[in-house]
Amino acid sequence: MQTLLCRLSDDTEDFIRSVYVQLKRSPVIVLYTDEQIDDLRLLCTQDCPSALRSVLSVDRTFNLSSLYVTVMVYRNRKAVRKCNQEPPIFIGPIMLHGDGRFATYHHFFSAISAALNGTALASSELVCDGLVVGSDEELAMVSAAKSAFPRANHLFCMLHCKDNVRQHLSSVGIPTNVRENVISHLFGAAGVVESPDEDTQDDRIADTLQYVRQNAGDAATYIQERILPKITDNNRLKWRETWLGQHQWTNNNSESANSLLKLQVCQRIRTRFTAAQLCTKLYKLLCCYVAKELNVFVS
Repeated sequence: MQTLLCRLSDDTEDFIRSVYVQLKRSPVIVLYTDEQIDDLRLLCTQDCPSALRSVLSVDRTFNLSSLYVTVMVYRNRKAVRKCNQEPPIFIGPIMLHGDGRFATYHHFFSAISAALNGTALASSELVCDGLVVGSDEELAMVSAAKSAFPRANHLFCMLHCKDNVRQHLSSVGIPTNVRENVISHLFGAAGVVESPDEDTQDDRIADTLQYVRQNAGDAATYIQERILPKITDNNRLKWRETWLGQHQWTNNNSESANSLLKLQVCQRIRTRFTAAQLCTKLYKLLCCYVAKELNVFVS
């Protein structure tokens, strides 16, 4: 920890941005470069043209040594990969932390909000306006994001919602065939998530709730109060922000970043590291990743 604090005072340090320490709690370490913040301003805020705009995806991933890693990712639509003509996924700010509490996530998101806004102190000029933050259903993370980015919109990953629904239906003893029918009503090609407009959505919700009450009554409250509000919020946002596309949103970008970190860090490392060592390894990984990927992009 002393090494981290010393690095914070080093004029050449450009990755470790804050180290937050509390009594009997693991440290919270916020990591980002100026280039990452510049990219978020250019590609994720309301001033970005719709054709280039990206969701700011967030996900908590695996343990590195004794710490979790929460990663922000975004797509850089100003470039495409030569191999598949798809815009590349870029890794954004990172947090190392020891728990999943609201206060921990709020510290991270508030630090990024402050970095994005810079000296624009007037509330009417906040750079964070227009952000679309995407994540799974983790309550502490979602609540912290909404608090730190009060003018942002939030997208929920429908793959995670689907998995959570299937798990809940199984836990309350719903038969497999009924379980899958409920999943189809909610997430199928003709399900609520794929509704093209409000009227269609209302009809599909009515059909879904009727089926659930008749065949899976123990799950009706969960579906109505926990799942449908997330689906309808997602739908209304994608109808309003057409750059999001008209299909259900998933957090696959974050999953791809997590896979990269697991491959490059976990499989090569068999020992426990100090927080300072982890920061150094993550920085080197990011530098290597950017240098490698820039060679396979075209503007």
